Amino acid sequence: MGMKKVTGAIVEKNLMRDSLQLMKISEELKKLSGVIEAVVAMGTETNKEIAKQLGLLLPEVEKAGDSDLFIAIAASDEASLKNAMSKAKELLSAPVSGGEMEYLDVESALSALPDANLAIVSVPGEYARDVTMKFLERGIHVHLFSDHVPEEHEVELKRYGYERGLLVLGPGAGTSIINGKAIAFANAVRRGPIGIIAAAGTGLQEVSSLIHNMGSGVSHGLGVGGGDVKDYVGGLMTKLSLSYMERDPSTKVIAIVSKPPQQETLNSILEFAEKNTTKPLVLGFMGKVDVKLSENLKRRTSVARTLHAAALEAVRLVSPSSYSEIVKKYTIPFDKIDEMLKPHYEKLNSSQKYIRALYTGGTLTSEALMIFDLLGLEIYSNAPLKGQKKLEDPFKSVENSVVDLGEEEFTAGRAHPMIDPTIRRLRLIEEAKDPGTAVILMDFVLGYGSHPDPAGAHIESIREAKKIAEREGRHLVIIGYVLGVEGDPQGFSEQKKKLEAEGVIVLPTNAISALAAATVALRGKLNREKVDVLYREYLKAYVEQGGGQ
Repeated sequence: MGMKKVTGAIVEKNLMRDSLQLMKISEELKKLSGVIEAVVAMGTETNKEIAKQLGLLLPEVEKAGDSDLFIAIAASDEASLKNAMSKAKELLSAPVSGGEMEYLDVESALSALPDANLAIVSVPGEYARDVTMKFLERGIHVHLFSDHVPEEHEVELKRYGYERGLLVLGPGAGTSIINGKAIAFANAVRRGPIGIIAAAGTGLQEVSSLIHNMGSGVSHGLGVGGGDVKDYVGGLMTKLSLSYMERDPSTKVIAIVSKPPQQETLNSILEFAEKNTTKPLVLGFMGKVDVKLSENLKRRTSVARTLHAAALEAVRLVSPSSYSEIVKKYTIPFDKIDEMLKPHYEKLNSSQKYIRALYTGGTLTSEALMIFDLLGLEIYSNAPLKGQKKLEDPFKSVENSVVDLGEEEFTAGRAHPMIDPTIRRLRLIEEAKDPGTAVILMDFVLGYGSHPDPAGAHIESIREAKKIAEREGRHLVIIGYVLGVEGDPQGFSEQKKKLEAEGVIVLPTNAISALAAATVALRGKLNREKVDVLYREYLKAYVEQGGGQ
């Protein structure tokens, strides 16, 4: 940078603030005249890494601890720096305004809203049990947003809820749709006949948005939390949700979406479903899961190995007549994908061999990992599937790397990358500098709670990444998958248009986007038998083990 700049930092000891509030303050400071860059954040390793990449890891910042807050600013002159520092302090001391009433405890909230039947709890994990229990004792369902809830607390809460018919959605439940109303991170999907039970946040968002885009709708989407399908919980909330959806007259088909459940829990969920449900079921467990179906269940159960297949199958069951048209649009044939990407991969040079996938959604990461694995690609990841290699340093990609930026190492002390894209914008530039990078794959998750303009927030970095590659005589392919619907606050077509205007290739599902990234990296030379298996067994659900449909 030829620009002259001055930098400064202040550390406030033991001052805790919400990461979302700090992100907003950083954005406000960047708008001030003469400010080049600003970071206001907690002193976690992740935030120091970001400060370092922005040239703001000043000695004071380096010394800050996890519970200290730092302000680091680069400005064009001393006066601008001083002005920005005092503005930062002013913003930090301003009271947080909100349209809602604030209550200091559960009792005062309930006396003000005596008819409430659902509470959303978002407190540090170690306090979640006590707060949640107060609601359950009063017969109120809970959507538990908190992470880091001890397993034994989760079990205690879910047993208590299960015995009384009360839902405990979560912990770590990012998404639910109840009676068509979005809770936390969710999309503006229309109401309809499909009920979804999900032990996967972005899994619920992907399946519900695809169902909407395919012309159908969702009655309820209940996020039970990833722990629910593990043996320590035993699927308690998955079972309770099945009972609710069986009794709900507006739900005609029930889909369960999750990363592979543990075997004992899976068997007990299937046993419960056989005895307590009569509606058609779609089991959307990611990957190869040993699903043992009884004769009774075989007649009304389809098995889907991807989010893509789960959505298609649920829609097929409720509107079979439109199915073939929908498949044409969403399951793009491989030859067509290859033809679309050929002009791009033909421009790559011989050193450009690798996929760099930078995801914000955990379940989308798993779906991509599974597809790359099936296609025979060797993959490194910070959230690897069985048999894949773990990245030694999640901040540094190696060969083919798939990174889930929503994992704890990236979110400690800062907002999730769906809300604050800073960490991915910086990583995108790093990947563009690597002469081995052939294609960058990214998800853009729309909906309530997400960044107001995810595509727009990445445009400068996308341009910069392409410029870096061009300067070194390389062509960089960028594939973007937009998860969302037209009615989302960000607007689906608006986001798609912004990305396409920058030369980003946008495809209709995450699974197809992953296949496209592999097609670019392998210059179209994929093992055709493996591609056939992908289309036959992964992009389409099947009824009964190995049986066609």
